Amino acid sequence: MSFGKKELVLSALVIAVGTAVYLNWQFDPGRGNSKAKEDDDLGVAHYVNAEIATPDNARSEVSSRRENTSSADSVSSSMPTDEENYFAKVRLERKQIQDDLIELAKEVIESTDTNAKGRKEAVEHLNKMTDIIQQQANVENLIIAKGFDDCVAFIQNDECSVVVTGQELKSDLLIAIKDIVMGQTGIEFDKIRVTQI
Repeated sequence: MSFGKKELVLSALVIAVGTAVYLNWQFDPGRGNSKAKEDDDLGVAHYVNAEIATPDNARSEVSSRRENTSSADSVSSSMPTDEENYFAKVRLERKQIQDDLIELAKEVIESTDTNAKGRKEAVEHLNKMTDIIQQQANVENLIIAKGFDDCVAFIQNDECSVVVTGQELKSDLLIAIKDIVMGQTGIEFDKIRVTQI
């Protein structure tokens, strides 16, 4: 059995989509939660990387922070924080995957071996990817306009995961974020997850 260019491109598209699904799963804030827990937590903000100071370690944390403050002042203030690194890394990985998917769709469209049906499917896929990229950018810009320092949105399989940083995620802001996502994407309210780091 020999594989033609069309089968090779289709295989590459399947691998790229699988990679996108894996990355979405990897960065999904709800990963590891049971279905029952997800139902209980619907609409509740989740905080990530929060440190809780107990009476036993509070004094040592305060003294170590004082020591670190003097050395941190000597470091340039332009040095990126963990949150900035996270958002930059996630955006870069997301862009690379989307660019690869778009390039593969363009190759299928331009290929002389592609039949009319394959070309039509590739055009639809390309249009969908372009729409998703625009929707993600719109969602991120509108959420940042609400006063958050940064935001990244992942749209896939009629679901959206949003990660924000910069201010306390109160219930009114959570609802506002979900309203923004619904308005820009049409994704149902219960299929939108919001996480704060």
